Amino acid sequence: MHKPQKPEAEQVDFFRRSYEKFALATAAVGDVKFFYRIGGTTVCLKFAGEALVRWLTPALEHLRVPDDGGTPDLTLCLWDSQSTGIAMIPPPCTRDCFTDRGDIWGFQSSRIKTAFHWIECSVNLLDFATKTGIYWVQTAEHLPFWVHASPLRTLLHWWMEKNGCQLLHAAAVGTADGAVLITGKGGVGKSTTALSCLQAGFDYLGDDYVVVRLEPSPTVLSLYSTAKLDAGHVVNFPALAPLVNNPEKLDREKAVLFLQPSRGDQIVRERPLKAILTPRIAGRPETTFSAVSRWEMQRAMSFTTMSQLPQVGRHTHDYISRLIATLPHFRVELGSVLTRIPDAIAGLLAGGMPVAPDSQAGASSASLPAGDHPLVTVIIPVFNGQKFIRDAVDNILRQNYPALEIILVNDGSTDQTDAIIKQLPVDVRYFSQDNCGPGVARNRGIRDASGEFITFLDVDDLWPDNNLNRLVGEMLRDPELEVVRGYGQLMERNAQTGEYDFIGNPKESFPHYIAAAIYRKSAFAKVGLFDPTLRFGEDADWFLRAAEQGLNIRRLEETTLYVRRHGGNMTEGRNMVELNAMKIFKKSLDRMRARGTGAPPVNA
Repeated sequence: MHKPQKPEAEQVDFFRRSYEKFALATAAVGDVKFFYRIGGTTVCLKFAGEALVRWLTPALEHLRVPDDGGTPDLTLCLWDSQSTGIAMIPPPCTRDCFTDRGDIWGFQSSRIKTAFHWIECSVNLLDFATKTGIYWVQTAEHLPFWVHASPLRTLLHWWMEKNGCQLLHAAAVGTADGAVLITGKGGVGKSTTALSCLQAGFDYLGDDYVVVRLEPSPTVLSLYSTAKLDAGHVVNFPALAPLVNNPEKLDREKAVLFLQPSRGDQIVRERPLKAILTPRIAGRPETTFSAVSRWEMQRAMSFTTMSQLPQVGRHTHDYISRLIATLPHFRVELGSVLTRIPDAIAGLLAGGMPVAPDSQAGASSASLPAGDHPLVTVIIPVFNGQKFIRDAVDNILRQNYPALEIILVNDGSTDQTDAIIKQLPVDVRYFSQDNCGPGVARNRGIRDASGEFITFLDVDDLWPDNNLNRLVGEMLRDPELEVVRGYGQLMERNAQTGEYDFIGNPKESFPHYIAAAIYRKSAFAKVGLFDPTLRFGEDADWFLRAAEQGLNIRRLEETTLYVRRHGGNMTEGRNMVELNAMKIFKKSLDRMRARGTGAPPVNA
């Protein structure tokens, strides 16, 4: 989705009018204040009445400090309409501008941060100029369990970012020797690791979100005194089971454990970071450690963080990258005997680092078995792409993949595309055709491809570092796979700096980016080539046909493509009719009817 940027004056005005509503709410029911020391700053929570207090303060109780009469560094103004009788102002835009992550398209002021979270129906605003934030909900009664466990996450994310810190989707535990950061997507054993250590008497800094500071040295800071656990795993932690706050709801939500005050003596505010771990269930009794490449750790840490926090961007990705480059990082192979997990981590913190960090840092092909580098054909369709050709080819070469065939197909360009391609300082296969659209250009490349695997890259897009090794590695580990694909991260050109900033959530971007995947060449024999009659939507059409054919496709929970929006994209400003959305759906429906099957698959 692309929406024009709202003027900053309009965003400031929305904040001002929202604050006026908060003032009316406090006039109606009074206010109550609580103070907290978070990331080296004093944050005041100023509530209109007491309706929200019991929902939003317990998880922060371990950071609470007395009111010293001074001016806080940040004041967050919190209110609900049900208890105060004061309605919120109307939304500042239409519904299609809101995303699942909370971003509001077009609202990207450097002064005013704005987010709306659908499930909790909360408005989050932060004015850096006045150091004032606003949190509004219609009623406290419908707040989901994760809000109780990690309240005000969006506002605190923005504030910590402003103060040189970063919220991370990670757990952290430690000893007197320091702390480890434990990260990875849900279900890999992050909470199991953290709570095993907590139950064994470790220092505890967090289970779901923590704050990390890089300067002057990597440090992890506690944010919430809670933990979340799949309901079926509570039985593994008998000493902690009495702390579950929502036992009557475990049939439909995760167990939320409030550790303050019962485990308050184990909750520490900060610890120096010694290592980063990403867990994996080992299937044997003992817990051990193994090497993990920097790129794998980057994916483990960044994807979930960046898919949950509004208005993250390249700066977030770079922060995480610097953190990983600074610290040793390992895979912790979790054994089935949970009581042995803390012993292994204590040994690591005491100086038993199993692998020297330098041996991991530059592992570009760590996702591949040694010696396995099948030929990959990269197909780049080009139409008037003279500004981007060298960047695209350089990006492919920086993948450090040793068995490449690069095919460029000039789709009737009228600029200097031909001359630039012929001057490239690398061997490429070059074809030229009349302008027929990117689908036909890709088909030309497929027909001439020599590789066992095929990938595509639009000339104005880019791949993340080590992306090609990662995708090939997935294919090699499972010979039955025919396509492996991830998500596309939108990037928009900043007119002031000329740089490209991340915008939006990869999980909410267009699901069928062709260049976010790798394909076995045989997949095109089964599904067919791209529809030559479609200048737009040929990507969605191909994936619909692939789903109808039952193609074996794996979706990775990570970003595998950077999509640059620069004002000259082919799809810029086109509506759904122009993009052939209904035409593609009807084609799929006609195929289904001809076979006597049901409706087209959704989000195939």
